[in-house]
Amino acid sequence: MANQPPNQIEQLQKALKLTQRLRSNVTQVFQKLSDGFEDVEKKDKYLLNDLHKTLSSVNTDLSDLEAGSSSLGPLTAASNSTNSTLICVDPIIDKTSTYTQLIHSYKWTDKMKEQASYANNLLKENPFKRTPIQSGTFAKRLRRSQPACCYPQSNVDILLNSLIHQYRDTMHISVVRPLGSSAVVLVVLGKTLKALLVLRGMVIEWVKVKGYTEDFHGEDGKVDIWSSSRYQVFQKITQHVTAATLHYYAPEMPEIAIKSLIIWLQSYSTLFSTPCQKCGQFLQNGLPPTWRDLRTKKAYHERCKLMEK
Repeated sequence: MANQPPNQIEQLQKALKLTQRLRSNVTQVFQKLSDGFEDVEKKDKYLLNDLHKTLSSVNTDLSDLEAGSSSLGPLTAASNSTNSTLICVDPIIDKTSTYTQLIHSYKWTDKMKEQASYANNLLKENPFKRTPIQSGTFAKRLRRSQPACCYPQSNVDILLNSLIHQYRDTMHISVVRPLGSSAVVLVVLGKTLKALLVLRGMVIEWVKVKGYTEDFHGEDGKVDIWSSSRYQVFQKITQHVTAATLHYYAPEMPEIAIKSLIIWLQSYSTLFSTPCQKCGQFLQNGLPPTWRDLRTKKAYHERCKLMEK
């Protein structure tokens, strides 16, 4: 507003006054309509004339506002920045935290960029080498292990078939390949939940969890790996399973990583029948204990787990 020309500021103030007057007249119209008309002799004509006069003033104010707004050009501050700068002028800013959260996100992003810059400069200036072999000595060429994402399809099938045979009594595991060589593993855990794992080689790249009554197939019959569950409890479990894939990730032993995740996922078979190990309650904020300890597999509410730490 400080960079706007004086003429434009006056037009903007005039438009705001016209808007206030228009809202006042519209409020009067609805107030009169809500009060109703009394069936009193010789007064109905007076009430109709009064209503007609108020509607005429509304029409006049609306015409003036349209004429004034058409001559009002774009704001300079808004044209030089993103639309997010206009959130602060929202009249209901005190009822929503969108603008505050947006400012917090910007500050967090700037701080992250600053810390990343410091870390980058520190790594560049680090005089220490990552290998204890001194210069001038003969160093054997180390044999590089095969990347987990480049395992052949036959090795992946052998691992998945062993898991299907091993857990056939507790969970149903099926494999499809709608995207070519990448395997999509569908795990049905009793009558509790369904989990979808997308593998690229031996690496788990995508996870989705839904309820037992929900389906991972779209209307066209193809596997849908993007849509989330309509239940909040399984949306939370999706976040926890995604975190578990990062915890169990082992690039040197990818088979162990997948097996560990399947064993950990099996602990959700008692999702609705096991109380929280911290508070002893089955429900907290309407949700069962959705977190399973990555080492002991004990059930915790998300808040209770944070408090325990």
